[in-house]
Amino acid sequence: MDSMDCTILKTIDEERSLTKTAERIYISQPSLTYRLNKLEKEFSVKILNRHSNGVSFTTQGEQILKYAHEMLEKLELLKNTLQNINDPICGTLRLGISTVFAQFKLAPILKTYQHRFPDVKIILKTGSSTLQLPNMLQENLVDVIIRRGDMDWKEKKHVILEEPYGIISAFPIEFNQLPSIPWIQDDTTIITKLDKEFFYWWQRQFSSPPPSNIILVNSIEASIQMVSHGFGWTIVPKMHVKNRRSIFFYPLTWPDGQPMLRKTFMLYRNKALEQPAAKTFIDYVMNECSSRINSQNEIFLSK
Repeated sequence: MDSMDCTILKTIDEERSLTKTAERIYISQPSLTYRLNKLEKEFSVKILNRHSNGVSFTTQGEQILKYAHEMLEKLELLKNTLQNINDPICGTLRLGISTVFAQFKLAPILKTYQHRFPDVKIILKTGSSTLQLPNMLQENLVDVIIRRGDMDWKEKKHVILEEPYGIISAFPIEFNQLPSIPWIQDDTTIITKLDKEFFYWWQRQFSSPPPSNIILVNSIEASIQMVSHGFGWTIVPKMHVKNRRSIFFYPLTWPDGQPMLRKTFMLYRNKALEQPAAKTFIDYVMNECSSRINSQNEIFLSK
């Protein structure tokens, strides 16, 4: 079983199709089938189940696939190590970044990092903080993720940004007016930590249940657009509206005066620190780019 076999199994796992796998790695399907048959003979087990709509791994195949992933990781680490004997900062950096963070913060960070370390190859994936990014990290598809909100993670984790939550409106409002004005709510984030915190804040503010006058939309951007046209108010982290001069932002605070905050985390495995490309990026974010992230009452931390 060589590195090509490992790549084949990894690609099959991603594509779940022999035809697509062969096309993606530029080999013929007979050659692919030959290699798979050879592997099955080598291990004396069946690796794949074939279905009308694709393939899946057998129980034994899952174990071989796990080994293939580990071998490819070790091979990539070896290549990076050998490259860095002569050039200490090169290799590949695989990043998984929150779509929101990528939209508002990432470009100037990567631009400066790439200028400083031009020999580092960056593979960038963006996605949902609650769906795609945790899977990318847990399945070792990336070296580092930057996500909005916390998650259970037993290896390295840092808060890199805190920003206030606030109520936004197209016109000046007082908090005591909120029950009589429609709440524009993103229905994709219902039953989140923010909702629970806001409901608690509402109870403390009004001594009544949360508002029932709700207009549901399917994204934060849609809710902001509705607010900007005067349909009501909503709650967002300040990052979303810091460049929208026509929108009023009212920070939410707890009874003790502490702001209600949205945190952004950087997470990675311990072994990422052994890879020069990943380590320099981590150090750069933690120690050098606070001035790029910190703006308009957003607080950069290096805990």
